[in-house]
Amino acid sequence: MLQRSLQGFDFVEYPGPRADGIPVVALHGLFGDPENWTPVARSLCRTTRVLALRFPLDGSDRSLDSIQRLSAYVRRFLDVAGLRQVVLCGNSLGGHVAIDCSITLQHRVARLVLTGSAGLLEHSLAGGSFPKNTREFIRAQATQIFFDARHVTDEIVERVHAMLSSRPTVRYLIRVAKATRDDNVRARLSRLTTPTLIVWGADDRITPPHVAEEFHRLIPGSRLTIIPQCGHAPPIERPQQFAAAVDTFLRMPLAEAAPLGRD
Repeated sequence: MLQRSLQGFDFVEYPGPRADGIPVVALHGLFGDPENWTPVARSLCRTTRVLALRFPLDGSDRSLDSIQRLSAYVRRFLDVAGLRQVVLCGNSLGGHVAIDCSITLQHRVARLVLTGSAGLLEHSLAGGSFPKNTREFIRAQATQIFFDARHVTDEIVERVHAMLSSRPTVRYLIRVAKATRDDNVRARLSRLTTPTLIVWGADDRITPPHVAEEFHRLIPGSRLTIIPQCGHAPPIERPQQFAAAVDTFLRMPLAEAAPLGRD
């Protein structure tokens, strides 16, 4: 695992055995972090290179306040990193951005993996109200993300607490959350021709499983895998099952990567 910075873009790289293959670029959620992908990336990098991009959601660039601007941020990263084609893998907000990228940059996105993706329906934590910056409040809200509350670590609580310590940053995050809710992708999904794998937690309370079913119905030829006893963040809560599903998908020849059936 390599912490890297390239022309203002911060990311974590997990080098694979081959430098000439199509790499996976992983995108985290609103309160997420590139390290969320570490257990999955350590498994996938046995066969492919993985790069987990950090969105500057700490308020350091408040112009990135819409899905389209975050999508353009990803495109600029691909340009700077010299990545002509990638597999995009996104969780929650990251999934929403990955969908937009896959529609607008179809020639550069070879495959798409969505997990707990926003874009159709997403129940907001704290009911969309101004979040309280107390560790007790943060921990209580974070438990909604996971099937097993033991995944709400002190590290997660402290990181979110730091993000919420600045009022301007909180207002910025609320703008991003509102932009996510306002940008419904339903009418655009039929244009998505990228082979797509949807991996969902059976116990997701933020984007319930019926949202995964709707993505599956609307994205032509998509594949759907449901992971039991798993919430909104399968890469964190069930990394082995998630990585296995993605690895199987990536090993399929492109001609077979988008079957009409369902897992």
